[in-house]
Amino acid sequence: MVSRWLLRPSLVALVYAWAVAVGGSCAVSAANSQDIISRDEIVDRIGPRKPRSRGIAVVPDAGPGPAEATAPASEPRGMALPAIQFEFDSDRFTPGARRQVEELGHALLQPALRSFVFSVQGHTDSVGSAAYNRDLSTRRASAVKRYLVDDMSVSAGRLIEVGLGEGYPITGIPSDDERNRRVEVVNRGSAAHRPAATEDGTAHRPSRRALLVGIGEYRNFSRLAGAPNDATAMAEFLVGQGGFDRGDIRIVTDSDATRSNVLAVAQEWLVDGTAAGDDVVLFFSGHGFQQWDQDGDEADGMDETLVPVDAYLDGDGQVAGMITDDEIGALLDGLRGRRVWVVIDACHSGTSTRGVGVDESWRYAKTLRLPDGSPVRLPLDTDTEFAVETARAPTDTMAKGDLAGVAGVESATRAEDPDLVVWTAVRASQLALLDREASGNTAGSVYTRRLLWGARDGRADADQDGTVTMLELHRYVQMESEAYCQRHPRDCKRGLTPQLEAMPSRTADQAFGFDAPELSRTAAFAKDILLQAADAGASSDGPGLRLQLEPGPKLEVGTEIEVVVESSRAGYLTVLDIDAAENLTQIFPNDESLRAGVSPQVRPGQSVRLPGARAGFRFQAIPPAGRGLLVAVVSDESVGIERLTGRHKDLAVVPSPRAYVIEASEALRVDDAAAAGGRGWSVGTLEYEILPPGGSR
Repeated sequence: MVSRWLLRPSLVALVYAWAVAVGGSCAVSAANSQDIISRDEIVDRIGPRKPRSRGIAVVPDAGPGPAEATAPASEPRGMALPAIQFEFDSDRFTPGARRQVEELGHALLQPALRSFVFSVQGHTDSVGSAAYNRDLSTRRASAVKRYLVDDMSVSAGRLIEVGLGEGYPITGIPSDDERNRRVEVVNRGSAAHRPAATEDGTAHRPSRRALLVGIGEYRNFSRLAGAPNDATAMAEFLVGQGGFDRGDIRIVTDSDATRSNVLAVAQEWLVDGTAAGDDVVLFFSGHGFQQWDQDGDEADGMDETLVPVDAYLDGDGQVAGMITDDEIGALLDGLRGRRVWVVIDACHSGTSTRGVGVDESWRYAKTLRLPDGSPVRLPLDTDTEFAVETARAPTDTMAKGDLAGVAGVESATRAEDPDLVVWTAVRASQLALLDREASGNTAGSVYTRRLLWGARDGRADADQDGTVTMLELHRYVQMESEAYCQRHPRDCKRGLTPQLEAMPSRTADQAFGFDAPELSRTAAFAKDILLQAADAGASSDGPGLRLQLEPGPKLEVGTEIEVVVESSRAGYLTVLDIDAAENLTQIFPNDESLRAGVSPQVRPGQSVRLPGARAGFRFQAIPPAGRGLLVAVVSDESVGIERLTGRHKDLAVVPSPRAYVIEASEALRVDDAAAAGGRGWSVGTLEYEILPPGGSR
């Protein structure tokens, strides 16, 4: 008996679709040439409805790719292709079948169909065993898809092969009739489950990207043990609670963090690799410094700089090869239209070496020293800037236009950008510090560690409402930085005053309020199909179905879960889960719950709790983090749906989730046709989110 079942990070989905299949195990005659349906007729029959003379018309996307296709109609448009026949008891085409598949391929490449996704569904007659016929129909559907992809250059992502065997004969025809040996192609309509395409329709841009730089092993200057750990810790935060995939993040540390590489990756990965509306994070932990202003845009005559690993002393004893605030500013200008978070954990001032004593305190300061601790000469050797800085009263958020110089955002136009948020470790004249209270794997910087304590661990949530706002986080890191200085006064001769640069109207927003992670493609596909069913009237009226998760829709990894379903109609219950990793699992009916006495037949108004008190296991939220979809269906007749669910009672991940969804919809259509008085099923969906341990959103 299963002692515990780990509920996938998403909860199932049942879907509404049609079916396709291929001939049974008996031989069939080759199609005559006149039986082949032309590409134009295929386009006409499975393409979008023709525009009407008045009212609202449905038209296809005119672009070359599948970016934003409209639904083909209020319900899927499908057609049988009887000319697609196979050799006896095999998945090899007859000559006529090959010609028909070629016509189908040409049709799918027409502009009118190029924006849509299609299912290729194989059917057989009932001659032979049900299991054999299902396998044969699957192989034949796969043969059609393979030819379309390999020989006709149709994108594989636009085709879903489904083998339905003998279970779905043509209405009014005996199941052993050879006319049931058919292939059907069904237009699945809008492809909301697919990523958006770029302008040329060939690729898509991710919804979020991050560049994280951490430099500890400098070639020519004092090392910063722990700075690369800052970048790693930030990456874990973005993955665990920011909705980032690991593939969304570039980490550049130590020897790779040269000036040329950092700037090149920033341009290619962040600027060129994102589009308006995307979330972008730029993080730097390392040395900060100054150099003479080159273009006259600095009131004090100095550019603040970030120090890459290959910076060096030139012949005049000045630091060369740094990245200036002007260069960072140009980078940010290239990111206009994105939502941008900049985190700079570095010193921002040339005066920052002053006041560092001869003890070991210099080892913790994030401003330049030579490897032996000797100070590096600054271009501007004066305390004037420090006097100006300390004369200004600290504020919770800086005024717009007073953005941190090192982030390159001094311009008034950029300062007024509501989509830019800049977090910096210290004021321009202060020293950013490594944390002498941490070591080993926990080694890192004072600022980054406390920023993550506040945002990641929720310590900054002063009002305990579950959301860490910018203002709450800023106050928290200021308070924690001041407390650190009280414990280590020799390190903090000038204090630690973290800065937040953001529009005042945004300070009540979530500190790192990235766009919520999207549903997986499989879950979105399931919802697409359900919406088509609702548009067709199959589930838009009649008895309702309520779906609930306990303890709630936001679930920390490790949380035990109960699924509660309440239906206002009697019927046969099916519950599916689709997680953030594309996995679909039929969580009910399952063998363990059925043995424990949980009946698949529900009564009106009855609350069914899954997995059941005596099932011997519990559902549990497990990684990966992200959004999932739970779908419940109650069907009046169990004949159609039970044919499908009976094969998936083992609580195992379904190998072909989109094919399952399509067969589920066909099964519901069959049950619907058998129901007295109209629609024979109800559907309910619930989106939920799996959070990492200690996570909050």
